[in-house]
Amino acid sequence: MTHSSTASARRRRRLHRLSRGLCLAASLGAAVAGIALTSGEARAGVPQILQKGTKPMAFLLGLGPSWGVGGSRWYYSHGPGCKDGFCNYGGWGGRYGGAFKVTQEFMGHFKGDASGPALGVILNETFAGPYIGFSIAPKFTYDIQVKKGLALYVSPSVSLGYGLVHYRGIYYGNYAGANYHAANLQFGVALKLIIKDQWLVFAQLPNFDFLIGPGSYYYANGACAAGFNCGTYFVSRMDYILGGGITF
Repeated sequence: MTHSSTASARRRRRLHRLSRGLCLAASLGAAVAGIALTSGEARAGVPQILQKGTKPMAFLLGLGPSWGVGGSRWYYSHGPGCKDGFCNYGGWGGRYGGAFKVTQEFMGHFKGDASGPALGVILNETFAGPYIGFSIAPKFTYDIQVKKGLALYVSPSVSLGYGLVHYRGIYYGNYAGANYHAANLQFGVALKLIIKDQWLVFAQLPNFDFLIGPGSYYYANGACAAGFNCGTYFVSRMDYILGGGITF
């Protein structure tokens, strides 16, 4: 074999190796592009800042109006419909009294991201004239993702714990303070949106808030102890809470 034929064979072998390398690179490139395209299609229509929340825990702070929609509380009076000097005044602050409510909540999800079942603790402070309300309770939430890849959640929840109402009014020129103790039940549905997998905004629309306790409440304590039928203390309120928070 001549020198020229040997050199030509070597060039053919180099070209063959180069062509195999180019084919392999092209195949790998196509595979990577296909994976990227599939991933891009899964995220189609979802802005980067609104993609799925990956952090399981959150702290939320909210506030808004709270309106009384029913209830019962015996109050010293001699008006129409009263019995033995006592009337059903309709819960603390009155049956349809308006109030301002503040909420703080800490929660953690079981699945390791921002969706699914979660357990936490909620604190509430409610202000209505001479009445100040406070409640603390464990809270169960289920965050349902509206669309795959999108950090928007519908969140039904329920909590059951302790409620306290403090009355700090003036009665005939004298300070008339009293503490009312009751069970507190809350349930409702929230809409949550996570931004940049860290910040959270929410709207609790609506939230139902109930206080249920013994009927021995202020201005009726003596009568209840003496055998007067004060009934069950019951307050029903509806809340509209807006707020924000952080996930971690």
